Amino acid sequence: MTGEAGEVSRRLAARPAAVREPTGPNGWQPILYACFSRLLRGDPERAPGIREAVARLLAAGADPNASFIHDGEWLQVALYGAAGIAGDPELTRMLLNAGADPTDEREGYLGNEVLYHACEFPDPTCAMLVIDAGARQGLVDHALGRALNFPNPAMIEMFCTHGARASAGHLHQAVWRRRPPRTVAALLDAGAPIDALDEHGLSPLQIAVRWGEEAVAALLRRRGADQTPVTDEDRGIGAYLSGRGPALPSGISLSLLDEMTMMSIQGGQLEAMQRLLDAGARIDGDPDRDEIPLGNACWRGRVQIARELVQRGADLSFRDGGSAIGAALPGLRHCHDPEGGPTMRTNDEIPAQPYAEIVRVLLAAGATVPDRIGDDGPRATMLIAELGIDPPT
Repeated sequence: MTGEAGEVSRRLAARPAAVREPTGPNGWQPILYACFSRLLRGDPERAPGIREAVARLLAAGADPNASFIHDGEWLQVALYGAAGIAGDPELTRMLLNAGADPTDEREGYLGNEVLYHACEFPDPTCAMLVIDAGARQGLVDHALGRALNFPNPAMIEMFCTHGARASAGHLHQAVWRRRPPRTVAALLDAGAPIDALDEHGLSPLQIAVRWGEEAVAALLRRRGADQTPVTDEDRGIGAYLSGRGPALPSGISLSLLDEMTMMSIQGGQLEAMQRLLDAGARIDGDPDRDEIPLGNACWRGRVQIARELVQRGADLSFRDGGSAIGAALPGLRHCHDPEGGPTMRTNDEIPAQPYAEIVRVLLAAGATVPDRIGDDGPRATMLIAELGIDPPT
C-alpha cells in the first residue's frame, strides 16, 4: 500500500504462494492493500510505486478479482479501489487487462460500487474503461443518475456516447438541477423522452421555463418538445427568477417554492434562493418535510447562502432536534462535493475554509454548540478547534 515494489518482489521470490494468501491487519489478499491505498491519489510520489507493485503481483498470479466484504454485505473488489476510490486510469486499465470483472456482483452481496463511484470524479476515463469492458447495462444506466448529481458535462457525455440509456428521470433530474444545454442534448441523444412528465406533472420544457433557463428551453424546442403544456404560470415563474418579472404569479404552490428553494441551495444559486424567499418560500422549509434550508446550506459548505439565511432569521436549532452547527461540522467530514455530497475521497480533500466561515457566522448569531456530532461521534468543540476557531466556553 506504500508502493515499495522492490520489497514486494523480494517477498514473493521468497514465498510465491503469498501472492494470494490473506495477510495484514484486515486479512486481505495483498493486491487489495495496493488497490485500496489512499496514497494512489493522495501521494503522487508513491503512486507509481503502488502501480508497479500491482503489476508485479499480477505477474506473480494475483487475482484481479480479489475482494472482501465490508459491513457484512458490501462486496468490495480490487477494481473498485482503482476506479472508484483512487480514480486511477492506469491501474484501472491494468486490472481490466488482467481479467477484472467490470460488473462487481456476487450472489448474496451488494455490488455496483465500481462504476457508481468512478463517475464521481472529474475525469471520465475510469468510468469509461469500466463501461467499455462490459459493465452490466442496468448498472451503467443507474450510475448515469449518480453522475448527474455532479456539474460535470464531460462525464454525462461519456456515459451517453458509451451505451447508457437515458430515461425520462435522467432528463428531469438534469433540468431540475439546471444542467447546461450540452448535458440535456447528450441525454436526448441517448434516448431520453423529451415530453415525459415528472412527479409534479411537469414536462422538461416546463421545468426549464420555470427556472428561466432560456438556453435549455430553446434547445428543447429545437428538438421538438411539445410547447402546449407550457402555461402562463410557468412563464411567470421563469421571468421572476431570471429578473425579468417584478413578482411571481399569484396562487403558486407554497410547497413548490420550498422545493425550488432547496434545489437552489443545493446548486449554490444564491440569487434564485433570495428571489424565492422574497416571494414567500418558508425560511425554515416545509414543516412536513425533512429538508431544512439552513441545515442543507451548512452541510454543503455554502457560505453565502448560509449567511443570507441567518441574516433573514432562519432558526439555528431545527425541528428534528438538530442544529446549524450540528449540520456544518459533519459536512466538514463527509461532504466532498457541494452538489454531489459524500464520495470516496478522503476527509482532507474537503476544503475547511467554507466550514470555518459558516461556523463563525453561526457562533456570532448565537448558535448552540452540540456536545457531540452523532451519537458516538467526535466532540463538536474539538472539530471547531481544528478549524482554528476558539470554541465557546
